[in-house]
Amino acid sequence: MAATDGLAWRILPLVVADQQVHLDYGQRLLAGNEAPQPPTLYWSQANRRGLVLGFSQKAAQLNVEALRQLALPLYQRQAGGTAVLVGPDLLALDVFLPPGHPLILTDVVESYRWLGETWVAALERLGVITRLVPPAEARAQQALLKQPATASREAVLRRACYGSLSPYEVVAPDQRKVVGLTMIRRRTGSLLQSGLLLRWETEPLALVLGQTAEEQALLRRELPRRAVGLETLADRAVSVAEVMAAFEQALLARFFSPSTPQKHSSSPAET
Repeated sequence: MAATDGLAWRILPLVVADQQVHLDYGQRLLAGNEAPQPPTLYWSQANRRGLVLGFSQKAAQLNVEALRQLALPLYQRQAGGTAVLVGPDLLALDVFLPPGHPLILTDVVESYRWLGETWVAALERLGVITRLVPPAEARAQQALLKQPATASREAVLRRACYGSLSPYEVVAPDQRKVVGLTMIRRRTGSLLQSGLLLRWETEPLALVLGQTAEEQALLRRELPRRAVGLETLADRAVSVAEVMAAFEQALLARFFSPSTPQKHSSSPAET
């Protein structure tokens, strides 16, 4: 356990499993049916490529034929946002905060700031310079949905989570997104979810999210301008272990913890 502001962080080892295992574990943390859970970091990767839809997204909005040809399993998360391609190119981190934790703020948007800042500090430890998206910058992009000249383009790009910006997400200096954020809030606690692009492959998303040839062409052209993988920014291969260590060090440095995190021995996939 690592002490942070008088509370202990439980840092779980990386779990590589079917994406549904990860989604189910997050829901178990939020269920509140077990003994009180400490603040928890849950690292995960899907063991095969799949598509995770946001809470309000519908499978009927996808290109069903492309989904079938790519043999992509489909999942649905309880958090908002839009489609994310999971698999070996994405590293996910879920952060569970129990009720009353000082990082759970009344202002939902501001509740993301600390997590985005910690990711920026972690990536700097890997030699990659990134920055936060201020709320005003995110709102400016969202406003493009209401402008006749850009509304149709933005509506298509926003079908992909990494095709748009939200406050306190992490971007390269040129505004390409590297880390996406979302959250589930319940009376039993908050689950902040983040996804780091290790590599950014856009073709599957273009095929599945584009319902026409024109939409697919738009996604192929614009998605590489909206997001970027860590390995491209670092200009080298970056291991998952490196990323995890950098984040955990940045977390401890941020909260001035004198202790070393102790890895939890059991895997959520086995509990």
